[in-house]
Amino acid sequence: MLSAAAFIFAALASAQDAIGSTGCTAPVCVFSNPSLRFGTGAETSVNNYGLFQQPWYYSPSASSWYKLTYSNYPLDTAIGTGTGSTHWSGTTITNLYSLTPSQATTDYSAFVVDSSDTTKSVGHGKIVASRTFNIGAYTMSIQNTFSLGLNDSFVKIVTRVINNSTVVIPNVIIWTGTRDDFVGMTDVNTKTRGNLDTGSFVAITTNGQSSRAIMITNTNEGVLFYSETSGVMTAFSSCCSFSNVYNTNPLTLAPSTPTPTDGSYAAILPLGNLDLGASASITWYYAAGGIQSLGIVAQNVAAAQVADSSPAPLPSPSISASASATASSSAESSATASSRPTSPATASASATESSTASSRPTSSATVSATSSASATTSSKGTSSSIPSNTANATSTSSPSASAESTATSTLTASSSPTATTTPKPVANPAYTMTLQTNSEFVASMIAINVATIMITFMCVCCVGCCAFIIYKRHKEDDRHRPRLVIRNAANASQAWA
Repeated sequence: MLSAAAFIFAALASAQDAIGSTGCTAPVCVFSNPSLRFGTGAETSVNNYGLFQQPWYYSPSASSWYKLTYSNYPLDTAIGTGTGSTHWSGTTITNLYSLTPSQATTDYSAFVVDSSDTTKSVGHGKIVASRTFNIGAYTMSIQNTFSLGLNDSFVKIVTRVINNSTVVIPNVIIWTGTRDDFVGMTDVNTKTRGNLDTGSFVAITTNGQSSRAIMITNTNEGVLFYSETSGVMTAFSSCCSFSNVYNTNPLTLAPSTPTPTDGSYAAILPLGNLDLGASASITWYYAAGGIQSLGIVAQNVAAAQVADSSPAPLPSPSISASASATASSSAESSATASSRPTSPATASASATESSTASSRPTSSATVSATSSASATTSSKGTSSSIPSNTANATSTSSPSASAESTATSTLTASSSPTATTTPKPVANPAYTMTLQTNSEFVASMIAINVATIMITFMCVCCVGCCAFIIYKRHKEDDRHRPRLVIRNAANASQAWA
């Protein structure tokens, strides 16, 4: 009995998640693919606060993993609420690492296992981490949904805040980034703010312009933070506290650091007022790649954002015979989406970002915000990974978080087409395709019916012929049978005589 129990215990201890299965039951769950990893690879990628551990990037040229923050720092997150503060945003800001989360749940049901052993499972897919925090007078749940494709160089994060308080939570703003940047092998990097214009990163040119993306680069690698949500801004500041960057008004910043610096950076994600029981969410992207391929990474992020924001396609209409004439006569002009020029174009762009739907040129993306930086590492003393400082008011101005400059400027690295085409009105192609499909279906049905009738006729003929032959043979037997009886009777009488 004891040996059987020991055997069962050993079998359970050696159990591991099957490759290709969903879910993670291992002691350590590592979120990773060939390009990105969160954590050292020997620790669970989502920490106790429902946030990512330190991000890592795999360099194909060096065949090695490189960290994307200094020391072992995870990505930082702070949240601001209210309007009465002297802070430039009007909010009172709290760093989440200064709090103690409650009601912690992490859902791995959509986590796809790529490799596993008895100690850990490594995979991609989706992880949903929910934590509840008491922030000042408010109670709120913060839910992060992390999505990582099998071969993507970026991770998509949907951050959702739920109001669990008994009052409205005003002016909710989230800051996410790092207190201390480190990319590849260097601690000094160039921080450049800009936007993704038709798939290419285009730096802003003056203070106060809208910036929904920030790129952190050196001579070898780069990191990209990006969100297309209205009102999003980006900022950078000095090292080595996250409060440095969330206390910096982004509208007062230059477009980029003049030289590679050791500093902090953040994306600023406004959620607005949250009613009782209400929630609001924002989608942002974190990407990394070699400097030569960072433009392609930016294109992939922009394409993912367009796909995420596009509405689901409407079902194809079913066309009846009576509607065919109407479909062929009602021509509608569809001068929207998917105009794709094949030649590169340079144009002067406005900072108001009035973009059309999914105009995607095929010209290659260019990153105009790189600078040469020596791969030197600054020496720093070790510090706690959880800062204890809180926000301090450093500015008396309170501009709107969604302020945008309307000044135009010429951008030399953009690929935004200016030519607009007006296609001739044509009948809706969906109707033509459906009518053609219906005609083929009718023709097929007729052919099948004719073949069925012919086969049935042939079968009836065969059955009839067989029945006639059997009938004839039966009649012949009936004619011969009486004669045989009489002859036999005659023979029998002669024999007795």
